[in-house]
Amino acid sequence: MSKINDTKNIEKQPGSARALRQAIKKEHEENARLRLFHLMGKVIYDKGWSQNLAQQMLVAFCTQIGAPHGLIAIQDKNTLTVEANLGKTYPVGARIPVMGALAKLLKTPCKFQISHDLTPLWSYPESAKLTPSIIPVVYAQQPLGILAFSSNAMQLSSDDRQTIHSISGLLGISMIRTSKQTASPEDLHLLDSLTPREREVFALLPYGHTNAALAKLLEIAPGTVKIHVERILNKLGLNDRTQAAVKAVELGFKK
Repeated sequence: MSKINDTKNIEKQPGSARALRQAIKKEHEENARLRLFHLMGKVIYDKGWSQNLAQQMLVAFCTQIGAPHGLIAIQDKNTLTVEANLGKTYPVGARIPVMGALAKLLKTPCKFQISHDLTPLWSYPESAKLTPSIIPVVYAQQPLGILAFSSNAMQLSSDDRQTIHSISGLLGISMIRTSKQTASPEDLHLLDSLTPREREVFALLPYGHTNAALAKLLEIAPGTVKIHVERILNKLGLNDRTQAAVKAVELGFKK
């Protein structure tokens, strides 16, 4: 009888009930984080880094953080190659040029930070009103790639940030043996002849976007996109957009 009375007394005390709910919620979150790290650690221990591991880690992480869209990409000199994806973003194997906000994020020595820059990694409509987050994947302060996710606007707790920081390090350890510098000198020469904005346009040509669609993605005017395309064709000695799209695929900017 006394236990029932004690329970009723607790329910009558809003502060105590709130504290109990918060304690239970915190315990659930901590257990979820432990399960996430156990999954990652076990798969790394058993199999080492692979595209399958990247996909498992991404899905587990996005489920934990409540993000419907995400990707993991490995850096290869001036580009990122998508290793795993979830939701509406670049497909696996796609190449993303490292420039602008990405270049700043992946500057050596690389420090942990969460960038909310609107880098065009996502293909969902603007009306979705999701918040993008990009985190560098790092080993010994050397950038190896990115972990990115997009979710409803939310305030990340200190525990969330610590979890993301730790996962960035785990991914860095896993990636260290697979991160390669493979671009040929000829490829680099072609890419170096383009300005950063021209490289962005060039990388997106294989997707068949119109000038208007490219302008929306890059937040510039359609006329400016047209000028960039003309300059790309001139610098690379190509005749039309189709040839430019083919060349982009040859250089690793895959659809």
